[in-house]
Amino acid sequence: MGATQQELLARLQAGDESALADLASTYGAKIQQLAFRYLRNKEDAEEVMQDVLYKVYRNVGAFRGDAALSSWIYRITFNAAMSRLRQFKQDLPNAMEKTSDDETGRQSEPGDPEPAR
Repeated sequence: MGATQQELLARLQAGDESALADLASTYGAKIQQLAFRYLRNKEDAEEVMQDVLYKVYRNVGAFRGDAALSSWIYRITFNAAMSRLRQFKQDLPNAMEKTSDDETGRQSEPGDPEPAR
Protein backbone atom coordinates (compact mmCIF):
# COMPACT_ATOMS: atom_id res chain seq x y z
CA MET A 1 0.00 0.00 0.00
CA GLY A 2 1.39 3.40 -0.95
CA ALA A 3 2.33 5.98 1.67
CA THR A 4 -0.59 8.25 0.78
CA GLN A 5 -3.02 5.32 0.97
CA GLN A 6 -1.63 4.39 4.37
CA GLU A 7 -1.90 7.99 5.58
CA LEU A 8 -5.47 8.25 4.34
CA LEU A 9 -6.34 4.93 5.95
CA ALA A 10 -4.81 6.01 9.27
CA ARG A 11 -6.76 9.28 9.18
CA LEU A 12 -10.00 7.47 8.35
CA GLN A 13 -9.44 4.97 11.16
CA ALA A 14 -8.76 7.85 13.56
CA GLY A 15 -12.15 9.34 12.64
CA ASP A 16 -10.69 12.41 10.93
CA GLU A 17 -13.70 13.95 9.15
CA SER A 18 -11.48 15.84 6.70
CA ALA A 19 -10.24 12.46 5.49
CA LEU A 20 -13.71 11.90 4.03
CA ALA A 21 -13.14 14.79 1.60
CA ASP A 22 -9.75 13.33 0.67
CA LEU A 23 -11.35 9.92 0.21
CA ALA A 24 -13.93 11.47 -2.11
CA SER A 25 -11.33 13.36 -4.15
CA THR A 26 -9.08 10.31 -4.41
CA TYR A 27 -11.66 7.61 -5.16
CA GLY A 28 -14.97 9.37 -5.97
CA ALA A 29 -14.59 9.52 -9.74
CA LYS A 30 -13.35 5.92 -9.94
CA ILE A 31 -16.22 4.70 -7.76
CA GLN A 32 -18.75 6.56 -9.90
CA GLN A 33 -17.21 5.25 -13.12
CA LEU A 34 -17.34 1.65 -11.88
CA ALA A 35 -20.92 2.05 -10.65
CA PHE A 36 -21.95 3.56 -13.99
CA ARG A 37 -20.42 0.60 -15.82
CA TYR A 38 -22.96 -1.67 -14.11
CA LEU A 39 -25.94 0.66 -13.69
CA ARG A 40 -25.83 2.64 -16.96
CA ASN A 41 -27.49 5.56 -15.18
CA LYS A 42 -25.63 8.68 -14.07
CA GLU A 43 -27.91 9.52 -11.14
CA ASP A 44 -27.83 5.97 -9.77
CA ALA A 45 -24.05 5.88 -10.13
CA GLU A 46 -23.77 9.16 -8.20
CA GLU A 47 -25.96 7.77 -5.41
CA VAL A 48 -23.90 4.59 -5.25
CA MET A 49 -20.74 6.69 -5.06
CA GLN A 50 -22.11 8.64 -2.10
CA ASP A 51 -23.28 5.45 -0.40
CA VAL A 52 -19.89 3.80 -0.90
CA LEU A 53 -17.94 6.76 0.45
CA TYR A 54 -20.14 6.81 3.54
CA LYS A 55 -19.84 3.02 4.01
CA VAL A 56 -16.06 3.16 3.71
CA TYR A 57 -15.85 5.99 6.23
CA ARG A 58 -18.26 4.31 8.64
CA ASN A 59 -16.79 0.79 8.33
CA VAL A 60 -13.08 1.50 7.90
CA GLY A 61 -12.44 -0.43 11.12
CA ALA A 62 -13.51 -3.61 9.30
CA PHE A 63 -10.74 -3.17 6.72
CA ARG A 64 -8.24 -5.97 7.45
CA GLY A 65 -5.45 -4.82 5.16
CA ASP A 66 -5.22 -8.14 3.30
CA ALA A 67 -5.49 -6.24 0.03
CA ALA A 68 -5.10 -2.65 -1.08
CA LEU A 69 -7.57 -0.10 0.22
CA SER A 70 -8.63 0.55 -3.36
CA SER A 71 -9.52 -3.13 -3.86
CA TRP A 72 -11.71 -3.06 -0.76
CA ILE A 73 -13.41 0.13 -1.96
CA TYR A 74 -14.02 -1.30 -5.42
CA ARG A 75 -15.53 -4.45 -3.91
CA ILE A 76 -17.90 -2.33 -1.83
CA THR A 77 -18.77 -0.41 -5.01
CA PHE A 78 -19.52 -3.61 -6.93
CA ASN A 79 -21.73 -4.91 -4.12
CA ALA A 80 -23.60 -1.60 -3.85
CA ALA A 81 -24.20 -1.48 -7.61
CA MET A 82 -25.46 -5.07 -7.67
CA SER A 83 -27.74 -4.32 -4.73
CA ARG A 84 -29.13 -1.32 -6.59
CA LEU A 85 -29.76 -3.49 -9.69
CA ARG A 86 -31.57 -6.12 -7.60
CA GLN A 87 -33.72 -3.41 -6.02
CA PHE A 88 -34.55 -2.03 -9.46
CA LYS A 89 -35.61 -5.48 -10.69
CA GLN A 90 -37.82 -5.96 -7.63
CA ASP A 91 -39.43 -2.53 -8.05
CA LEU A 92 -40.03 -2.90 -11.79
CA PRO A 93 -43.22 -5.03 -11.57
CA ASN A 94 -44.72 -2.61 -9.03
CA ALA A 95 -43.92 0.36 -11.25
CA MET A 96 -45.59 -1.32 -14.22
CA GLU A 97 -48.77 -1.98 -12.22
CA LYS A 98 -49.15 1.68 -11.31
CA THR A 99 -50.03 3.06 -14.72
CA SER A 100 -51.59 6.47 -15.03
CA ASP A 101 -55.23 6.82 -16.07
CA ASP A 102 -55.15 9.58 -18.72
CA GLU A 103 -58.63 10.94 -17.97
CA THR A 104 -58.31 11.39 -14.21
CA GLY A 105 -54.55 11.66 -13.82
CA ARG A 106 -54.96 9.34 -10.82
CA GLN A 107 -52.52 6.49 -10.43
CA SER A 108 -54.29 3.16 -10.78
CA GLU A 109 -53.63 0.62 -8.07
CA PRO A 110 -53.58 -3.18 -8.23
CA GLY A 111 -57.16 -4.40 -8.04
CA ASP A 112 -58.65 -1.31 -9.70
CA PRO A 113 -60.97 -2.12 -12.62
CA GLU A 114 -59.46 -1.71 -16.05
CA PRO A 115 -60.36 1.64 -17.66
CA ALA A 116 -62.88 1.53 -20.52
CA ARG A 117 -61.23 1.84 -23.89
